[in-house]
Amino acid sequence: MSEVIFIRDSRELARGCLICSASIWDCTVDGCQPHSGNRQGDVIHCKLCNTLYVVERESPDRSRSGRR
Repeated sequence: MSEVIFIRDSRELARGCLICSASIWDCTVDGCQPHSGNRQGDVIHCKLCNTLYVVERESPDRSRSGRR
């Protein structure tokens, strides 16, 4: 079974998948790799263990609703 992990920056994957340590990636953006530069909502997929990483730079708890 695959997992979904939310990350703030794709640099977190520079040393490989957090689950299996592989560096065999597939993503939603042409040519994207875990070295930063990915946009909010991009999905990086480990082809070995099927873990999905979703780039989420801001959590819902940190919305701008407090600044009115």
